[in-house]
Amino acid sequence: MKKNDLEFLIITGMSGAGKTQAMNFFEDRGYFCIDNLPATLLSNFISLYFKSKGKIKKLAFVIDIRSWGFFEDFFEEIKNLRNNNINYKILFLDAKNEILLNRFNLTRRKHPLDVYNTLLKNIEEERRRLEDLRNMASIIIDTTNLTIKNLSEKLENEFKGEFTKKLSITFISFGFKYGIPIDLDMMYDVRFLPNPFYVESLKKKTGNDLEVQEYVMKAEESKEFFYKLQDMISFLIPHFEKERKSHLNIGIGCTGGKHRSVTFVNKLYDYFSGFGKYQIRISHRDINK
Repeated sequence: MKKNDLEFLIITGMSGAGKTQAMNFFEDRGYFCIDNLPATLLSNFISLYFKSKGKIKKLAFVIDIRSWGFFEDFFEEIKNLRNNNINYKILFLDAKNEILLNRFNLTRRKHPLDVYNTLLKNIEEERRRLEDLRNMASIIIDTTNLTIKNLSEKLENEFKGEFTKKLSITFISFGFKYGIPIDLDMMYDVRFLPNPFYVESLKKKTGNDLEVQEYVMKAEESKEFFYKLQDMISFLIPHFEKERKSHLNIGIGCTGGKHRSVTFVNKLYDYFSGFGKYQIRISHRDINK
C-alpha cells in the first residue's frame, strides 16, 4: 500500500464547536478515530500504522486545546507529514463566541482551558491560541447555526470518500447588517457600488433577477471591480491548492445581502464554473431576510 492511499484527517477547533459529533460521524464511516491525541505522537502513530501493513486505511485524530502542552510541536509534526508524503487534511470547527458560551452554560461543563475566572475569557483565549492552526485548516465549518443533523449533512457533503477531490469553492453573499460569516477564507465589500435598493422597481427584487444584475453591472466601477476580483481569485487559487486547501469560502458582502452581493456571487459562479477545474457552490445567506 502506497503512503498516499491513506486518508488521514486531523479534527480540531474551538471547544464546544462540535468536534465530538464530527469524530462520531467519521467513526460511523469506517475511520479509526482517536480523541485528544498529543500532537507529538502523530509521526509515531503513522510509523506504527505502516508497520501494521495498512489494515486500517482511514484515520481521524482529534487534537485540540486539551493537548496544549504538546501543541508547540504540532507545526513540526505537520512538516513531517508533508516531508513523508502523507496525504492529510485539517478540519477546523468553529462557532461564534456567544454560541459557545450558551453551549457550555447548557451543559454546565467547565472549559478545558480553565486559565481565567470567566468562561468568556477562556473562550477568547482559546480562539487566540488556535488562530495559527485555523489558518492552516483545509476546511473550516461554522457550526453556529447547525444542529447535529445539519453538521452531519455538511460533513457528508465535504467528505465523500474522495480525499483527493477537486478544490471546492463556495461563493457566499451576505449582508453586513446581519454580521460577517466567521468561516470565510477571504472577503470582499461591494457596498461602494450603485445600490438597487433605492430604485423603487428593483427594491423588492434580488440579485437573482436579471434586471438587478443589469443595473449593478452597468456601472463602470462594477465592471472594473469584477475584472480585478476574478483576476485576484484566479491568482490566489493555485497558492491555496499548494497549501493543501481543499475548500475555499469566499464572501461578498453588501448592506443587506440581497442585491449587489448576490449579483457578484452569481457572476463569479458563472465565471469559475466555466473552467471545469473546481467544485463551485454558491450560498445566498441573507437573501430572504
